[in-house]
Amino acid sequence: MKIYDFDKLVESHQFSNTEAVLTIGVYDGFHTGHQRVLKETVALASAEGLKSVVITFSQNPKALTGRYLFSKPLMSERQMTRYLASLGVDYLVVIDFSPEFSKLSGEEFVARCCTMFSVRAVVVGEDFHCGYKADTSVKELKALVKRCSHEAKLIVPATYRLDDGRVNSTTLVRELLTQGKVSQVETLLGRYYAVDLGQIPLKITGSSLSFVIEDAVQLLPPPGVYQTKLNLSDGSTLEVIAHLTPDSLNLAGEFNVESSITYDYLEFVKEFIDDVDERDEESNC
Repeated sequence: MKIYDFDKLVESHQFSNTEAVLTIGVYDGFHTGHQRVLKETVALASAEGLKSVVITFSQNPKALTGRYLFSKPLMSERQMTRYLASLGVDYLVVIDFSPEFSKLSGEEFVARCCTMFSVRAVVVGEDFHCGYKADTSVKELKALVKRCSHEAKLIVPATYRLDDGRVNSTTLVRELLTQGKVSQVETLLGRYYAVDLGQIPLKITGSSLSFVIEDAVQLLPPPGVYQTKLNLSDGSTLEVIAHLTPDSLNLAGEFNVESSITYDYLEFVKEFIDDVDERDEESNC
């Protein structure tokens, strides 16, 4: 997968004759709804011999405009690129969101997307909006896509809903994560929530590991005790208990601190809230 800057690609016209399937979105966290859209994009492009293109943002626009409660993303840049590459995405185009960019209408934004590639299809979710004050929804986008090319089509996969009828969303993932309900977050993501340890300073005390979380780029669960899986750079995994405090992430286990193997990322498997409740009930009997 190759990565490009949105503005530079618009100016260069490097791929203006390259037939492609585009998907556009914030894509923070890649929950199961996002995955449905992304997999549809890659599958369609592959079936028709086209290039698959993901257009997204370097940072969540809502966070930058002050309209979002949480400023930290659900994935690091490294995790995002690794995941998209694993799906078979050909090109990742990243928008460096700015005050000037925020004033673009949806029509202007889509027109720029259409100058970058020879667009044959655009795949988005049902809740898609873009442009200044979210002036463009799926309804308006359909007409704008046709302006790219009369052959271009808009594809909107069915929204992914949970068993209780709720729509899976990044907002819901964030709500559950900040409540420490990591086992429910797994259901929304289709995988464990993982924290990239690559850029977090590490302190080694004896055989235990401690990470300074103020330097973490991602949103973390609240302080507590969690069952986790520590993924190492050699591909191996260790099951460890994580003690998360307001200042640090402490991992208890048997670690070979002399090894050259580095710590890649930590998956949050389960919170220990239920276990605590059960012990409290037993003590009250």
